[in-house]
Amino acid sequence: MKSWRKTRRSAQERAKRIRILNAELDVLRGASSERSRTIDTKASFIVVVAGVLASVTGLSLVSTETWLVGLLPFGLTVAAVAVATAALWPRKIDLPSAREVVDAWVDADMPADELEDNVLEVKAQEVTNRDAQNEKRAKLTNWGFGLVLAGLVTTLAVVILTTLSPTWSNHDETEPTQTPVNTQAPAAT
Repeated sequence: MKSWRKTRRSAQERAKRIRILNAELDVLRGASSERSRTIDTKASFIVVVAGVLASVTGLSLVSTETWLVGLLPFGLTVAAVAVATAALWPRKIDLPSAREVVDAWVDADMPADELEDNVLEVKAQEVTNRDAQNEKRAKLTNWGFGLVLAGLVTTLAVVILTTLSPTWSNHDETEPTQTPVNTQAPAAT
């Protein structure tokens, strides 16, 4: 009789633990989804900033005299857009769909605590897979921010060099002087 009570108590204790873990995994799933949205927002910001920076560098810094140096910031900003696009690229989380879970387990021959255990495993796997994707996407987003920053710094450097260097700018060239043209008729002698 003692073992029956102990088994019943341990089964109740296990069911209680599963419910607690289930609630905690719901919180973790929400946090993981929020991290995904945050990464999407940051990567979108990178695309916008890099697009603006690329339009500035492409139009004003790439000229016949400065094309080689002007292409460096432009290339960095294009790389930032590519990296941010990779971070934003939609990915599938390798899990059964909600419909598959319901279809497989709604009429399954298993007790409710075992069903809760299986649902708990699905949620845990979702959090694990989403967090792994978030790690990869966060690294790409960090790279994107670094490339945007490098593009901004090189843009400023090229602008300063173009402004200060007579080789790359025509700021130090003197305006050609024209000889005055006499518009009066020659005097008669």
